[in-house]
Amino acid sequence: MLQALVPCLNAQLRVGRIEGEPVGCVITSGVTVAVTVILNTMILVKLACAVLFDWAFSLQLRKITKHFTRGTSTRVPHVLVTVTCYNESEQALRNTLDSIALTNYARTRKLLLIVADGDVASNADARTTASILLGMVRPLDTSVPRAQPYMAIGEGPRAFNAATVTRGTYTSSNGISVACILVTKVGTSFERTSCQPKPGNRGKRDSQLIVMRWLRSMLMNDHLTPLEFELSRAATQLTCVHPDELEYVLMVDADTELDIESVPRLVAAMERDTRIMGLCGETRVANKRDSWVTRIQVYEYYISHHLSKAFESLWGGVTCLPGCCSMFRVYARKHGARVPLLVAPDVMRAYSTRETHTLHAKNLLELGEDRFLTTVLLRAFPTRKLIYVPRAVCRTTVPREFSELVAQRRRWINSTIHNLLELVLVRDLCGTFCCSMQFLVLMDLLGNAVLPASVAFCYYLVGAACMGQAVAVPLVLMALAFVLQGAMIVVTTQRIGYIYWMVIYILALPVWNFIMPVYAFWRFDDFSWGRSSTHADDNDTRAFITADERLALEPIPLKRWKDWMRDNKSK
Repeated sequence: MLQALVPCLNAQLRVGRIEGEPVGCVITSGVTVAVTVILNTMILVKLACAVLFDWAFSLQLRKITKHFTRGTSTRVPHVLVTVTCYNESEQALRNTLDSIALTNYARTRKLLLIVADGDVASNADARTTASILLGMVRPLDTSVPRAQPYMAIGEGPRAFNAATVTRGTYTSSNGISVACILVTKVGTSFERTSCQPKPGNRGKRDSQLIVMRWLRSMLMNDHLTPLEFELSRAATQLTCVHPDELEYVLMVDADTELDIESVPRLVAAMERDTRIMGLCGETRVANKRDSWVTRIQVYEYYISHHLSKAFESLWGGVTCLPGCCSMFRVYARKHGARVPLLVAPDVMRAYSTRETHTLHAKNLLELGEDRFLTTVLLRAFPTRKLIYVPRAVCRTTVPREFSELVAQRRRWINSTIHNLLELVLVRDLCGTFCCSMQFLVLMDLLGNAVLPASVAFCYYLVGAACMGQAVAVPLVLMALAFVLQGAMIVVTTQRIGYIYWMVIYILALPVWNFIMPVYAFWRFDDFSWGRSSTHADDNDTRAFITADERLALEPIPLKRWKDWMRDNKSK
């Protein structure tokens, strides 16, 4: 019926056919080809730089100095390995701690510090993660540690918290022991006695700040809180050195396993270039064959390191040091003095802020702690380096369910957008105009913002090609980008198997470049991942803490190291 109406409609409405191609179509086609060529040129440059970094620049970083593993030289620096825990299972915790103990780095020069973020039930059984860790660490004494008060970064009454310090050793399944300090955030007495959910839980940023504030106080010979004094005394007894000798901090997530040579390689990179203030290794997927959700993440992890981070390393400004495995320089030596870096006043002030009254601030502070710490470091020290170290491998457990992946990427995408907005405003980054780190950050920001539109445009081109339109050139250039990535895989890793993971990633591009960005942008005001549970009575500070705790917390007693030692000689 409808087909019979076509000749009638043509006879009534058709006026004629324009000779040649309209000017607007010519301009549109030219712009499309030009933009596609520019994008492919940028991709080609990034690929060439990534290969150059992998071959030339990282060649020296891979070499391991023998005295790092033997511990016979006085120049083997002390490394503090911090593990932040939340609700991990016993097997996950043991895998992580065993991998740290088994790393080929001098045992006398590494100290393990575990922070349990509250009394939170494990995701595998009824026990809490804190109780699991207490069963793993062999304490030096059997006395029950006292809960020491400190000021957390929570809002309102949740700014009050307390933690215990247990010093001892951790022994791996292979019988290798490493000095260990366990910090357990237990919460206020009201939290512990009134069946509050997750007592002591204040988030990962608070766990990191416990360590950073302690290192800052020891480095600057500042006044110590009772909690910081207990940490200092434990570290001194276990390592026989003053805590200000801890030059590097390696931050590891509780679901990450380190390669046996990852720590020596990271330290070797730090030692060879004193301008480096932070670096990360290569993160691989540990459970890549668990489900289709884990499979589509394998190549995404690969390309984010071997392409994005390798390219950024040439400029000395990796924009995100991942929390699963990153090392930071606590201080730099300059003319015989120690200049604070990770614990510099500007860094501590920005990273410990509690003011989250705007949408921008909430996305920065409550969704992506690791990326925000990287942003703060680049903003405070734009002339220093943050780089990526190939072959310093770690393996992390990625989400198995699609709902978990979407929730994770919503947090990461929104955090990325807001952190890049911060970095665009930093004028002192290396380079100038189009050949500058600031310009690259701007391009990265725009690329993340238009991801959904790029997918729609790609499908439009495919549909236009099927209808016989002349769009072959843009499609060929887009396909060339993936061909070049395949060539990079062959050149850098010599592992053809990654071609298989690249094909899976290409099939999942609508998920990565459309579904997840659109969902993340739609939920810009969702901060459920980064915030601890709030309750109706949280605004009542008097009900949240006891009178004795109020006296202990306002103010918390502060003394210098020598004064604490004098007052605790008999203990």
